[in-house]
Amino acid sequence: MRKILLMGNPNVGKSVIFSRLTGVNVITSNYPGTTVEYTKGYMRLGNEKVAVVDVPGTYTLEPTLPAEEVAVRMLDRTIEEKESIVIDIVDATNLERNLNLTLQLLKKDIPVIVALNLWDEAGHVGVQIDVDKLQKILGVPVVPTVAITGEGIKRLVETLPEAKKGNYQFENGERWHEIGRIVEKVQVVKHRHHTFLERLGDFTVRPLSGILTAIIILYLSFRIVRFIGEGLINHLLNPLFNNFYLPFLTKAVDALLPIKFIHNLLLGTTPDPLGSFGVLTAGLYIPFVVVLPYLFSFYLVLSFL
Repeated sequence: MRKILLMGNPNVGKSVIFSRLTGVNVITSNYPGTTVEYTKGYMRLGNEKVAVVDVPGTYTLEPTLPAEEVAVRMLDRTIEEKESIVIDIVDATNLERNLNLTLQLLKKDIPVIVALNLWDEAGHVGVQIDVDKLQKILGVPVVPTVAITGEGIKRLVETLPEAKKGNYQFENGERWHEIGRIVEKVQVVKHRHHTFLERLGDFTVRPLSGILTAIIILYLSFRIVRFIGEGLINHLLNPLFNNFYLPFLTKAVDALLPIKFIHNLLLGTTPDPLGSFGVLTAGLYIPFVVVLPYLFSFYLVLSFL
């Protein structure tokens, strides 16, 4: 079975991208002979089932920590298995630090694709990266992603068959010098004032203000659901049911089936459609006039959120 390794520095969004690719059916295990954990799941790539492995975070392929040693061992074993690829997840807000691992991966005999994650946050702090130029320099596909919202994940999956082995040539001793040259060519950092929507976004994710925002949104959502639902009931569905459907139905049943038992079964025993318990009165009034408007308004608000 082919394998996709998710590699990158710690805290670059690997686990979120892993969840986006594999869903919830995952297995967490300790690497043999160690206490270092890794996670494995599966995804469909065309008609093929592919294993996806969330490799422990590492800053380098020259390990000094147990987690880094495991990451290197997993990479070497995957290279031996052939026909597998590496998704190198890069923090777009800290390109220079992350390219250290990227350049080392490009030296390995395995196809690589770079996921330029935290793309929204990079723009938020004024970091601009020329993706096409970076892709041309590295010689492998580069896809901007925002793992937490799912932006770019579909394109990342579609680009997986285009993963290539690296052809960027450099001496290991000159790696940081090369990283500096790459960053200078592809990245521009500008001071920018945050927009109102960005400030609002920041406000909603801070602990105290986020809780306040959640309470306000829940309250407003409840009020809007009630407003739309009651509006549909009082001004549209109730008048249609009572002024048109019910009189027509009563005349039709009395004319076609003038039997008291049938009348009571279909129309109920009282003129109130809610309490009549008739198959064609309460049986339709409750789901379509009482319940459906609130379901419609609830999903309308939910889709907006």
